[in-house]
Amino acid sequence: MSEELENKFLELCAKYPAGLNQQMMEMGLGHKMEDVAKVINNLLKQGRLLIHQNPDETTSYREVNPEDQMKFRGLGAEDFLIYQLIETSGNNGAWTRELKQQSGYQQVQITKILKILENRKLIKAVKSIQSGRKKVYMLYNMEPSRDVTGGTLYGGDQSYDHQYIQIMKMHIKTFVENKGAVDLSDIMTYLRKVAEEATSQSLGPEDIQALVNTVIYDGDIEEMRDTRMGALMGRRSGILYKPTKTSIPVNNFCNMPCGNCPVFEICSDDGIISPKKCVYFQQFLDQTDDLDF
Repeated sequence: MSEELENKFLELCAKYPAGLNQQMMEMGLGHKMEDVAKVINNLLKQGRLLIHQNPDETTSYREVNPEDQMKFRGLGAEDFLIYQLIETSGNNGAWTRELKQQSGYQQVQITKILKILENRKLIKAVKSIQSGRKKVYMLYNMEPSRDVTGGTLYGGDQSYDHQYIQIMKMHIKTFVENKGAVDLSDIMTYLRKVAEEATSQSLGPEDIQALVNTVIYDGDIEEMRDTRMGALMGRRSGILYKPTKTSIPVNNFCNMPCGNCPVFEICSDDGIISPKKCVYFQQFLDQTDDLDF
């Protein structure tokens, strides 16, 4: 009887891959819920079933893929809840603080569950650019979003890859100078080819637009209206990039230590931080003495 009910239950799970709730079970199985509960508990212990808490506080169940059953075997209801919360967070991941607030569990309990799920390769920790060295948790086989990793312009330690950026900016400047006027799609085609040949990395549209913007801010290229037929008919962006003829005046204040000092606002004549005690200001004066005017 239990084996027959178990087979019927799994068939019903396959019919509703998004989740099987109590109402579906009552209508589709025709058995007492006491007997169904025994089947559910047995499948949960075997790691063949996932339990989900729905927003309306009801419970639903989903069958586990055969290749993942060993990973889920023996997990408790608390483990499944944390797994579900992480799964719901998608490729943006979940913070431990969010997991604590949503589950109501203590931090020590959450840390223990995360370790279990990580060891079983059900989830992974990914360092996020949004909060220094803090990590978010997401499903093991999921690719982190750009909001988490920062895209190709960030290195493996989640900090800007300055050398890589400078090389790509140089390629953009040279390409625009050689072509005279290009649109963003031209730059994207060229830059993706250069990036893949040089580093095997793939630049996304957001990465390339960010690089183009920095070259504009540097004063090396500028925008102009695209009057070609494709642009007028809406098939192109309507913007071309060309070498700039406008020279950006030098702001000498920015070249001084005070112009880019991170503690400028708390610097004062008689304070702990003052121009008289500033080591950077003295270094700047020593450099200017060495210049040949």
